Amino acid sequence: MALKPLKNPQDELINSIDGIHLVDAGAGTGKTYSIVKRYEKIVSSSVKPEDILLITFTKNAADQMKEKVISKLSSEISVTKLLEAPIMTFHAFCSRILKKSGSDAPSYLGISEYISPDFNLIENPSVESEVFRKFYLNFSNANREKFGDLFYILDDHDLILTIIKKLCSLGVFPHAEGWSEDDLNTLKGNYDEFCEKFDKQNVTVIGKSGKPVNNKLHKKFCSAVKDKLYTDYDKEIIFSEKSIDPGIREELFIDEGQEEYIEFIRVVYLSYIEYLLRRNMINFDFIVMFAYISLMNKPSVRNNNRFDYIMIDEFQDTDEIQFRLIMLICNKMSGTANLCVVGDWKQSIYGFRNSKIENITSFAENLKYFKDELNKDTERVDYDVNKFKKIIFENNYRSSGSILNFSKFTLRISATADEEVDTENIDTNFKDALKPQRDLQDLSEIKFYKAADRKDEYRLILSKISELVNEKDKYRIREFDGRTGEVTDERPVRYSDICILSRTKKFCLELYREGKKSGIPVNYKGGLELFASEQGILTLAWLKLLINDKDIFGWLPVLEKEGYTFNEIKHLRNKILEANPGEKNLSFMPEDLDKFLKRIRKYRSNILFAVDEILSRYKYNDDTGNKIITVIKKRIESELISLNELVQIIDSSIDMEYDIELGNTTDAVLTQTIHSSKGLEYPVVILANINSRVFPGFKSDKGTLTFNTIAGLRGKKFFGKKNGIYFKFNNWKTDLVNATVKKTDYDEDRRLLYVAVTRTKQYLYMTSGNPSALFSNLALESGKDIIEDFSYEIKSLKEEKSVETPKIKLEQKINKSKKFISPHSLMYESEEYKNTNYNSDTENSFTVSAKNRYAFGLKIHTAAHRIANGMKAEKDTPETERISKFISGLNADEIKSEVDFLMPDIESGNIIRGTIDLIAFYKDRIEIFDYKTDKNKNNLEKYKMQLSVYKKALKEIYKDKKLIAKIFFVSLDEIEEVA
Repeated sequence: MALKPLKNPQDELINSIDGIHLVDAGAGTGKTYSIVKRYEKIVSSSVKPEDILLITFTKNAADQMKEKVISKLSSEISVTKLLEAPIMTFHAFCSRILKKSGSDAPSYLGISEYISPDFNLIENPSVESEVFRKFYLNFSNANREKFGDLFYILDDHDLILTIIKKLCSLGVFPHAEGWSEDDLNTLKGNYDEFCEKFDKQNVTVIGKSGKPVNNKLHKKFCSAVKDKLYTDYDKEIIFSEKSIDPGIREELFIDEGQEEYIEFIRVVYLSYIEYLLRRNMINFDFIVMFAYISLMNKPSVRNNNRFDYIMIDEFQDTDEIQFRLIMLICNKMSGTANLCVVGDWKQSIYGFRNSKIENITSFAENLKYFKDELNKDTERVDYDVNKFKKIIFENNYRSSGSILNFSKFTLRISATADEEVDTENIDTNFKDALKPQRDLQDLSEIKFYKAADRKDEYRLILSKISELVNEKDKYRIREFDGRTGEVTDERPVRYSDICILSRTKKFCLELYREGKKSGIPVNYKGGLELFASEQGILTLAWLKLLINDKDIFGWLPVLEKEGYTFNEIKHLRNKILEANPGEKNLSFMPEDLDKFLKRIRKYRSNILFAVDEILSRYKYNDDTGNKIITVIKKRIESELISLNELVQIIDSSIDMEYDIELGNTTDAVLTQTIHSSKGLEYPVVILANINSRVFPGFKSDKGTLTFNTIAGLRGKKFFGKKNGIYFKFNNWKTDLVNATVKKTDYDEDRRLLYVAVTRTKQYLYMTSGNPSALFSNLALESGKDIIEDFSYEIKSLKEEKSVETPKIKLEQKINKSKKFISPHSLMYESEEYKNTNYNSDTENSFTVSAKNRYAFGLKIHTAAHRIANGMKAEKDTPETERISKFISGLNADEIKSEVDFLMPDIESGNIIRGTIDLIAFYKDRIEIFDYKTDKNKNNLEKYKMQLSVYKKALKEIYKDKKLIAKIFFVSLDEIEEVA
């Protein structure tokens, strides 16, 4: 039967549409239903849909919300109007502002580039990491003289990108002329807050013996300096018996080297913005930044983007700049704003994405503070923010009472032996457990299971799954009518009722594989290191062989996959190493592999088809194979890219994750990370892998540059001299300041645990092979026994109902009747040169003999490619020395090496394909270079014709850019421009 609530806060929210509202909507409390009903209520009060902004944080959630609104209101309002209603993600809304009126937003940062209305959005973090890596390589080459040794310290491009994103989320933006005063102060840190934390941890602590013992700060400092190499560190002036000398605070906080890091971040931050804009690209962070800048600086943009009613879902996932932006777009209505924010501080689990839990927990304070900040120089927020209504959703429509009562313990338990949890604050903000509205108490249980080790934990989980599915009388699923709450069905557990949650994806993937071995249907949904999979490794290997059929690292995984023994592989490896550099065919290679390599060579300028052939060879027409094709397709469609560059990108992105779904069994257990499960619900949850150093996660601090709002931006290393030796030393000031302000609590880990538990409707099981403090303390606090002797036969599913993975269909392959020709061949076909004797005297044209001409040319071009991509190359000839000097002197914004192209020749009907040696990108032009090793310029006119083809090919892509083509005669050290 349905449990009837005495009162329903949902109704209070639905019927209260005016003014500022903060809604604390816990897990399973029906917030989506309430938001949609409130939307209906607002519309029924004669408000147009275009005057109501409804924001959520994922596209799926926004689409679902819009569908619900349309289904409810389509009888009263036209579907067209509802489809156009602003129900969208935060980033979609900001994108709309930029496309309508934000093209000049970069000018407020002193940037001359404009935002194109058809910009390309970088959506995948892995793709952005690669984009930033390429940018940072060019940036470091161009700024080596300015920042010198910093590049040897700051060699982690992902760390730099993370700090840029963190600053952006706080509203700290770079300017061409320098930082603003407020932003500079943020980057320097907050000395008052530092002193407060220093003093709080530096109090005298009396031990059990009645004598002073090392206090908290003393312990932190001892740990921070352990195994570090310093130049001017003096322990005597810092430590004072069992505490730290208070007189050291100011000296500790002020670091002369900080200024250089602050300037470095400004330049790299600004340059990255310019880099993206020049390529018509933008990331999620900069979309919000530029929308905010436009709203701040242009009253017309504010006026055109204000709404009478605004509702924000998942407010706990917002960052500081998003909160400020929301305040700028609220219309003043009856003296205040009609703003409703809905969220749950207990489910704030995206701190690593810079979300701020304080946006909810300190909502009133932030409203006032941000209003003052936004109105500093002129009035932008004109409504009263002193009054707001807080509504707490108490009724849960998902879980049993025992699950809800148990969930409270997750927020109270300590994660380490010496951690002190602020339970008083938790009890203040979460006084009572949510109230169950579904009668499930007789069909609900919570148990803890301990396995012998990691492998045994997989066995335990699969055994538990078998028990749940096969003990049909013991475990029952009860289903309810979503509208009335009445019971509609009671049935045995299916595989698809069960979800296995883990903090890490690695555990999920291993469980997925173990399930397949044991005959238990398991599907995986989440991230995958795509190119570290067998499918990815073999794809990369064959692509390497397309570039160079003597690439050892290409042949090794191929030969291993083909079943060759260690001795056979070793023999073939030695043969490859002994082969003549100019030898075109490796006759000693297995015939089948040689034929396949020749086959895929036909697609060298059609990379997708080559990849398709590789995957088909091994029957990898599965989810992983399809995802590889999709990722590569997106990459080559987004920018001009050569096969060499693609291989380099894949090689450097082995650890990058891509979202994927593995397994297509209709009735299967789902395994996913806890973060992926947010917003979802399952009848049965097995919360696995609650193991030491996994949950809570081990927080390493390896970065060489750190930032937080108290310590500011600080470098952890620097080059200096000690005892006459120039070396990379640790910065003791940074280490000790960071030790003082570093958070030692595990609040976000506890909230993650809460999210996992509250996905459960009826049955919850916790498993561990090496229990962490969270596992042990949660069992202890909740009064649950830990079961160590669970056993049940794993019963393999006889027949899986699988949905066959459809193979991705590529566009029709290039018509084989068309002939592929090179730009070189056009030189001979041209009427102008038909009767001209082409000078091919190698002794005159090359610096080496005819016998080694091919090897020499290959060597020069290979060295040039490595130099252009920031890799080491042997400079044992005058030509390679000249190329190195030439490339370093280009001062281009970006360079691309060995770029393949494919271009139809309309006159002949054939297809021209070739490889451009080097492309240099500048703000106002693009320069094309071709290397020639001739000893004279007898063939200059023919080479010019070749370069004109390159220009024509690039003009098709970069229509608005000035193109300049040049020939670099490396043996002569001369450059000729092609008109």
